[in-house]
Amino acid sequence: MVDASGTVASSRAARRGTGARGRGRPRDPGLEERTRLVALELFGKRGFSGLTIDEVAATAKIGKSSIYLRWPDKQTLLADALRGIQGADPSQASTGTDHDANEQTTPEPQTLRDYLLAHVHRRADLYLGPYGLAMLRLYVEARAYPELFGAIREQAISRLVLDERERVTQAVRAGVLPPDAAPVRILDAVEGAIFMHLLVTPPELLDRVRAGLDDYVERMVDDQLRAAGYDAQADAERVRRLSPPGS
Repeated sequence: MVDASGTVASSRAARRGTGARGRGRPRDPGLEERTRLVALELFGKRGFSGLTIDEVAATAKIGKSSIYLRWPDKQTLLADALRGIQGADPSQASTGTDHDANEQTTPEPQTLRDYLLAHVHRRADLYLGPYGLAMLRLYVEARAYPELFGAIREQAISRLVLDERERVTQAVRAGVLPPDAAPVRILDAVEGAIFMHLLVTPPELLDRVRAGLDDYVERMVDDQLRAAGYDAQADAERVRRLSPPGS
């Protein structure tokens, strides 16, 4: 019973700790990120058929129930993880980065050349990074299992490609590229060049490729833009017009 002063209830509360969450382990703030990254590592090494929730849980040292509370199946987990490593900013291409949903920032105007240079470096960073094998695996498995990987491909690849095509299309509308320039072919050439450059390099030569990457990317992008009829002077003038005063 509780006496008039509430002594018994106060004693019980003290034993549990004031404001405590009650029984159970405290929330692990790194659990979700760790789970995603382990899923990417295992997918890269073994493919989708070799990816299991059991092994993700064992490797990440978490309970399966904690995984299922957040992702209903391994397909949902993998899609979430793949989407997370394709951040617009290479420094934030991590599955654990959260952004304020209400925070809206207006990107600084940039030339098409600068946009493509940043794009190619993002792709190179992704392919050369710790989860590059997962991205390469995705391209193969999306072709082999189109129904299974349809949603994952849409989230991790297609939307990004459409955004890139729109950016090149804007350059055509602005007169920076000639009216007959084809955004699809331009991006295919740029994306394909960096993909093949890294794909065919033997592992023992990757350090050499990294060392010369800046020069390779600049020359390759300039070659493609020159062939497409890019007007660098008009693009620079467009950026100056769009930039805020005093910037």
